[in-house]
Amino acid sequence: MESVPPHPKPKWELEQYLTPSYIASTIVWTAYVRGEIENKRVADLGCGTGRFCLGISALGGHCTCVDIDRDSLEVAKSTLRTIDAEAEFVEADCNSFNGRFDTAIQNPPFGNAVRGIDLNFLRKALEIANTVYSIHRSNPKSREIIIREANSKGFKVETIELAFPLLAYYPWHREKVHKILVDIYSFRKVS
Repeated sequence: MESVPPHPKPKWELEQYLTPSYIASTIVWTAYVRGEIENKRVADLGCGTGRFCLGISALGGHCTCVDIDRDSLEVAKSTLRTIDAEAEFVEADCNSFNGRFDTAIQNPPFGNAVRGIDLNFLRKALEIANTVYSIHRSNPKSREIIIREANSKGFKVETIELAFPLLAYYPWHREKVHKILVDIYSFRKVS
């Protein structure tokens, strides 16, 4: 998963950052061990350059990469060809995307450019899958909203908090690496 390249021309309005490989691999491996990847239909919403999908495909999952950005999808296609992965690629806004999946995995935009977009991604993931893994900026108020949203849709929630290194992608970034706290959520449909 480390070999997946960053976006060649990241777009700030889409908040395009590469999920660190150790975080992506931990999420995908956890889902695999729980029986939520192999021979399962898995959606990668906001797939970017395909890091999650590479791991999903390598572990026997059938991945659908969804992204609004054609450039991201082209990089993802190229990357996944290197392992002969069978994946579908859908150029769409997550709100207009439909389908039914066993699992959804995502690192949605945090809402710095478009307020509330992370919740839009989460709502869509909870609508299309019975199991969801999602990364969100750590914040007590946001955590409360996310848990309430998931519980109202019949999902059990688990979460861990960890440091997420954001690499300097944009010209105005001053630090090479800026660490932020994120919550990694696991949602399972129980009713």
